[in-house]
Amino acid sequence: MNVFINQPHGWVFLLLLAAAIASVAWFYRRVPPTVGRGLRFLLAALRSAALVLLFLALVEPVVALTRVIAQRPVVAVLVDGSRSMAIKDGTSGARRGDEALTLANEIVLPRVGRDADVRAFVFSPGVESLDTERGRIPGTLPLDGESTDIGGAFDALARELAGENLGAVILATDGANNRGGSPYESAVALGVPVFVLGVGSTEPRTDIAVREAITNRISYAGEVLPIEVRISSAGYGGSETTVELSEEGALLESVPVRLSGSGEEAEVTFKVIPTTPGIHRYSVSVPAASGELTTANNVRIVATNVFKGKIRALVVAPRPSSEFAFVRREFEADQNVEVTAVALKEGASASRGQTLPASREGLFSFDLVVLVEIDWAAPPIPSDWLVDFVEDRGGGLLLAGLPGRGASDDLLSIVPVVLTAGGAAAREARVALTAAGETDPTTRIVGDRFANAGMWRSLPPVWTATVPRWAAKPDARTLVTASTPGGEELPVVVLGRAGSGSTMAVLADGLWRWKMAGPDEVDAYDRFLANAARWLTARGELERVVVSSDKDVYAAGEPVRLSAQVYREDFRLAQDATVTVEIARGEGAAPVASVALEPDGDFHRGETGPHEPGRYLITAMAERNGEEAGTAAGEFTVEEFSLEDSEVRRRSSLLTRIAEDTGGTYVSPETADAMPATVHLDWKERLSSREFEIWNSPWLLLGFVGLLSAEWTLRRRKGLP
Repeated sequence: MNVFINQPHGWVFLLLLAAAIASVAWFYRRVPPTVGRGLRFLLAALRSAALVLLFLALVEPVVALTRVIAQRPVVAVLVDGSRSMAIKDGTSGARRGDEALTLANEIVLPRVGRDADVRAFVFSPGVESLDTERGRIPGTLPLDGESTDIGGAFDALARELAGENLGAVILATDGANNRGGSPYESAVALGVPVFVLGVGSTEPRTDIAVREAITNRISYAGEVLPIEVRISSAGYGGSETTVELSEEGALLESVPVRLSGSGEEAEVTFKVIPTTPGIHRYSVSVPAASGELTTANNVRIVATNVFKGKIRALVVAPRPSSEFAFVRREFEADQNVEVTAVALKEGASASRGQTLPASREGLFSFDLVVLVEIDWAAPPIPSDWLVDFVEDRGGGLLLAGLPGRGASDDLLSIVPVVLTAGGAAAREARVALTAAGETDPTTRIVGDRFANAGMWRSLPPVWTATVPRWAAKPDARTLVTASTPGGEELPVVVLGRAGSGSTMAVLADGLWRWKMAGPDEVDAYDRFLANAARWLTARGELERVVVSSDKDVYAAGEPVRLSAQVYREDFRLAQDATVTVEIARGEGAAPVASVALEPDGDFHRGETGPHEPGRYLITAMAERNGEEAGTAAGEFTVEEFSLEDSEVRRRSSLLTRIAEDTGGTYVSPETADAMPATVHLDWKERLSSREFEIWNSPWLLLGFVGLLSAEWTLRRRKGLP
């Protein structure tokens, strides 16, 4: 037991108490002799005790009681309840989840449960507690989770069992981790051994899957739209199947594909020409084959937003140059772009009689302005016109070339970068995609993500700065970088929003070299410029509220990430708005979810889902200062294809690493009987402390009042003053 006081000057009160008790003793030595000695002593004791209680109230003493508690070890059992655990490739055709429960109940838990308390949980996207009976997990699991988050399960376990003597974790799963953070890092952070029971086959099983189907999120009516598809197969070597493309149930095209026996992939590219504006959804499918492990991965859906009409582009350069000539030719060759190209020389036009717009209204007749190798401090088009063109007109602005040492304030207000002090010579450097660039459609030259990243790394070098002379704005998106000699990453392709329009800065010279790079069938320069033009002009006319999802099509089990922007009456971004988004399955249907988006710089962001397969409508409602600021609508699709269908084999390498690096063991169904002997559990001693604030007790006040009352009553009976 420990006693301490809260008052830093308690010794002062102790001196006052000693003086007060001394005065009480002196007072009762002077009472009349008719009062007996015993009564005088009693009265003095009553008053002194009351003073002691007053002293305790003033110095605020606290009594701490500490005792040692022996904690029985706890073993947590995590069972994967995702859809892949329902695959019937266990012993005698049992479901993976059923086999995992059987092995845990019959082999592992009877031994472990004698030395520890068993706490069981099932996880997929979330974590739920399971009932246990005498250390066993009764019943069966539904095994219908649309994704697997092993790292999230470990994190939830740490929160749920905080303060308990967690001795070990037993994880039963096939390792199909497809959501959340790193399961390895979360397992190590637990600080206890993780014993893994891996279920499911490690060999490729007979299966055909539409592994990936991608297309442009934005396209134009009358333009060829490529849909790139990857088909994987195992167990069907030498046979063929048909890959079909359809829209709203109508078959558009079918292509025969030869299947593999070992999991190799085949690539198919469909080319369609949408004729009407709006959102078009295409279904890519392969028919079910005999003996397939699962048919849930035989269909994928892609969507594109089709816009109407040609892009009117204005390309301007201060003088004729190779970069200007290549940009002009690419746009002239694009049947969906109507280009006006102007190269100035000593203030006069040098471009077939074409001239710059003479007025703000003339500039507003264009959808896209491309400024090639211009002086940012004195652009050939007035800066205030450019600001209005982007922010008010909702146009797209592309600046290509190295900026100088300065820039006009108006131009800097809309470009996605800021210029830093100083300058340095240019030098050659190779470029590479950032993480954002690997998934952004603007930089998608070829369909496969990894092949696309490799192609960007293989492009001829461009001329960029030796040391950083600019940096991306906080709300901008950097897609491509180049490394400086000092090891810093210098932004090369940066996207941004300004008012109702979009801007892109390509901060390098010599991009025309990309025209000569890559295989014959891939024109990296042409595809990049085409993608840039479509992204910059996709926004259209200004809406007071804009809402979108990060994808048009989600796999079942994926969370839906939403973002919105709200504009004031002067077309400036409103960061003080309140945005609520409702999700419904069709027109007039009741909302299935409502999300309050949180401010995040110029955006409002939030997350919802996962949702059941189907088409969903988004309705965003914004308020400012208690008044409605506007509404916006959008949509997304959740396909039948689940994250759980992307790979159906057991991931033994991940599971083995988790077990070994945390001090546990990894076993398969064939070696599960070896696990119990490796689980070592210890009781743990824990100090338990309780503090009692003596001064903060009603009994202290009652005692003080009671003692003084008793003294006063006795004194009155004896007629004492």
